[in-house]
Amino acid sequence: MELQDIRNKLLALLTDIAPDVEPASVDPARSFRDQFDFDSMDTLHFATAISDAFQIQIAESDYRRLLSLRGAETFVQEQLAGAAETKH
Repeated sequence: MELQDIRNKLLALLTDIAPDVEPASVDPARSFRDQFDFDSMDTLHFATAISDAFQIQIAESDYRRLLSLRGAETFVQEQLAGAAETKH
């Protein structure tokens, strides 16, 4: 899956959880908490949505990697690449 496809899907999931967020205004490098009202429950819902959408397992200890768009993109890419490698 291409990075832009991952980003688009993550932004869609993010706006489902935080409907006031304008996807075009999200700074990929800044934490969601610093950009808008995104609390620990939002992080839990985001992690669950990512897990369901991408069919990947996310340990609670990895939630910190999902606190920015860039972090979430990197995490999902790594998980998808790892899943692809185990299938070969």
